[in-house]
Parts: sequence; C-alpha cells; structure tokens
Amino acid sequence: MIVAIDGPAGSGKTTVGRLVAEALGFALVDTGLFYRAVTVEARHRGIAMDDVAGLSRTLEQLHIEVNTSPSSNRPGPLLAIDGRDVSLEAQDPTIATDLARISQIPEIRRALIEPQRRAARGDAVVLGRDIGTVIFPKADVKFFFTAPAAERVARRRRELDRARGSATPDAVLEQEIDARDRADQERQIAPLRPATDAIIVATEGKSVGQVFDEVMARLPKH
Repeated sequence: MIVAIDGPAGSGKTTVGRLVAEALGFALVDTGLFYRAVTVEARHRGIAMDDVAGLSRTLEQLHIEVNTSPSSNRPGPLLAIDGRDVSLEAQDPTIATDLARISQIPEIRRALIEPQRRAARGDAVVLGRDIGTVIFPKADVKFFFTAPAAERVARRRRELDRARGSATPDAVLEQEIDARDRADQERQIAPLRPATDAIIVATEGKSVGQVFDEVMARLPKH
C-alpha cells in the first residue's frame, strides 16, 4: 500500500508521516531528500544552479541513499551520497534558495521520478509535493496537508533545533519557507497542488497526535 502525503514545507507531513509509517510498519520515503542530495553535491562541485547540463551529468553520476526507516533511532545516516553522510548539510536552511532553483528544473524532476518510485517499493508512506499527482498518481490513499506560513516557520524551527542542537534564526527560516513556497507554486512542471482525490488535512492549531489520529482514521483497513 502506498500512502501519499503532500504539502508545503513545515506543514507537518514529515513528523506525522514518520508516526504513521511506524504505526503501520511501512517504509518512510521523503522524496525531498533526493532534491537536497543534488543540491548538496552541486554546491560541493561548484556547479551553477542554472547549469542544467552540468546538474544532469552530476545526477547521473550520483549514488543517492535515502534511509527509509521511520524510526527516530534509525541505523545509519538519513541521507548519503556515494557513501558520504550528508544528512546535516542537506538539512541546512541556508541551501533553500539553491534547493528551490534545482527543484524547478524539469530535467531534474523527470530524472528523479524513477529513483523516488524505487525507494518506495512495497508498503510505504511517501512524502513530498507531487506524490499524489506525479510520483504515485494511483496511490491507495492521498493526503494534502495545509498550514499558514507563520505556523510552518515555527514547526521548521523546532524540527531543525532538534536535529542540529542549536537555535536557527527566524529570518533564515522565513527565507527558506518563502523560497520553497514560491518554487513549489510557480514551477511549470509538477506545481504544488492537491490531487483531485486527496484528503485535505488542515494542521493549523492541531497537535501532532490530533493530526496523526485524523490520518489513521482515514486509512483503509488492511
């Protein structure tokens, strides 16, 4: 079974998706990590973010490993490139502008479709922006999370502070959310929008537990 959870940055899909995957015993596939891997490697190699040919060649050469364990105590790194742990670098909010630019490139989006699908073989909770519309249009159940920007910034701050062990300035997070929102909404290929058959979940003002219960209640019995 494939459970698709789409939504903008900071809408709560990663936290809730992890809990849902744990409860179901499913893999957790965060497709955004693939774009982060390309961004990190492009910066590492000094490739311009508008060099489509160079970025495409880089992607062809990469071995991207995304950890699909939903456990917070997962073995191994969250994200590795050619065996190199890049988990912290990939979560750095300062890469947001470059990440937004790369995510808008049609050639990159098309090239990442199959790797994302391969990562979600079997039963999986799949997180992203175009899971229900492009990656798994025939997913068994589709959710689309929404939340206002201010609440999404606050959630992103808590998420990063836990991962990095240090406070992240609000200005940096606001810039990250804004850059990703604009990229998601304005790109010509696979813009952020709910699938016609997606269940809309408004997460504003709700606890993680409340959203988790709402999602679990809407899942087909199996």
